[in-house]
Amino acid sequence: MDERLAQRLFVGVVLLAAAILLLRTGDVPLIDPDEPRVARTSVEMLRSGDPVVPLFDGQPRLVKPPLVHWLQVPLYATFGAREWTARLPAALATLISLWLVGAVARRRFGDEGAVWAAAIFICFPLVVVPGRVGTYDALLSVHITAAVALDLLAPDGWSARRGGAFGALLGLGFLVKGPVALLLPLLILLAGRTAAGLSLVPGWRVAATAAGACLAVIAPWGLALIGRIGIDGVTELLRREALDRYVSGTDHVKPLWFYVPVLLVGAFPFVVPLLTGTLRAFWLGRKQAGPTAPYCAGALVAGILFFSLGQGKLPNYLVPLMPLAAWLTTWELARDAGREKPGALVSTLLAASLAAFGVILPLAARRYPEVPHVELVGWLGGGLWIAAALVALLGAMRLRPRLAYGAAVGAAAGFLLLLTTVLLPGMSTVRSSRGVALEIEASYPQVPVAVVDMKVPSLLFYLDRPVEEVDLRDLPARLDRSGDLVLVFDPDDLERLEPEVRERIIEVAAAGKYRICRRAGEAPAGGVLDGKQGSG
Repeated sequence: MDERLAQRLFVGVVLLAAAILLLRTGDVPLIDPDEPRVARTSVEMLRSGDPVVPLFDGQPRLVKPPLVHWLQVPLYATFGAREWTARLPAALATLISLWLVGAVARRRFGDEGAVWAAAIFICFPLVVVPGRVGTYDALLSVHITAAVALDLLAPDGWSARRGGAFGALLGLGFLVKGPVALLLPLLILLAGRTAAGLSLVPGWRVAATAAGACLAVIAPWGLALIGRIGIDGVTELLRREALDRYVSGTDHVKPLWFYVPVLLVGAFPFVVPLLTGTLRAFWLGRKQAGPTAPYCAGALVAGILFFSLGQGKLPNYLVPLMPLAAWLTTWELARDAGREKPGALVSTLLAASLAAFGVILPLAARRYPEVPHVELVGWLGGGLWIAAALVALLGAMRLRPRLAYGAAVGAAAGFLLLLTTVLLPGMSTVRSSRGVALEIEASYPQVPVAVVDMKVPSLLFYLDRPVEEVDLRDLPARLDRSGDLVLVFDPDDLERLEPEVRERIIEVAAAGKYRICRRAGEAPAGGVLDGKQGSG
């Protein structure tokens, strides 16, 4: 491919990625529970002026370090606390990761490889979803990707300057999500270099420079935190949020095989070439495959095993591994397309997976009739994937793997744009508490609010005033207390109420999946939601 054409195509991929990540981010409400917790904590940091100890609902929230809040606070101060300002750091971090993926691929696979790697990367759902959500994962991923890129772009070994940059990146990653930002890059480098047959010992000067740079980045906040909560408090925090979460699984405990379906969905539509490339890299070894593929395969497998052995598991933990998946998939394409007679098996299986998803998608959409436009997206998306499958099959028959991969990229990009511009804003009416907040502010602006038997952090963000949490068992006692009150229920919890308790409340409005209630003796203010009068 001509260098100028490749550069133009790469710019086009970046613009496409920006559209996928940024279009209508302000139209989609914050997604409970993590995103509004992060966003609200940044609001409280802005108001308190305290950059050391983040607060949520007035209480210290130290489950994660504060770098994401340090990025959101100036955006809030300039543009206001909005959905798009909460999500902008994650989107920009994902775009930087995409550029780094392309930079490494250009060095390893040439100009055309940079285009393919970037395009494949932005098609992964496990990249796009965290890139559109204002949480930690995209920010953690960009620091780990940059650290790994330093290694992959250093064919002649490490200098002290490069070691310092590596250490600084680890320190910044620590300020995003804690110790995992130190462990995961080191594990990737250890496994990747072992698989590629590269030296594991950087030299004492490089190691000392890296450690010093890492400590220099972490120390200002770390020492300030010790001054506030003490060394025992910091030790307990690290034990609880890092060691206990991994070893005993204080939350999100999942089985060992949990990440198998996560990877199948998160790496779609390139699951087949990714798995094939991984197996082929191990089979051929570094002598026949070169160093890049074994490095990425070894690092990817080691990362998945690391997270699988931990008790606490979430799908987004794999986000920092997706650049490795993009490079490995690009290598598989480059190897197949570079052969005198390319094979047809991988392209055929790729076409089959696209066709299967195209058939399943409309059927799956019918299970969610409450979501606006879901059937339209299901049928349009299904048709898009089926068309891509036919093009990919043609590529397989003509032994043109670029055509098959290009069809997958086109379908994935079109489907992601369809999701972000049509489906996600429509889902806001049934998957968010923003409508509840609008109804309460319109009808009961001064009335205390309580959510019953659930946590809805987004309600605190949108109401911008205290929200009480009431256990279902304690509801009768709460109703006995004097004072005006608005109650927010999940419909299923309303059905679980004892008849004598149910008679004491009355439903006055509905917003998405939530129900707004008052005491039976309190006349509703007559709020209006979606053009319908709140019934009482």
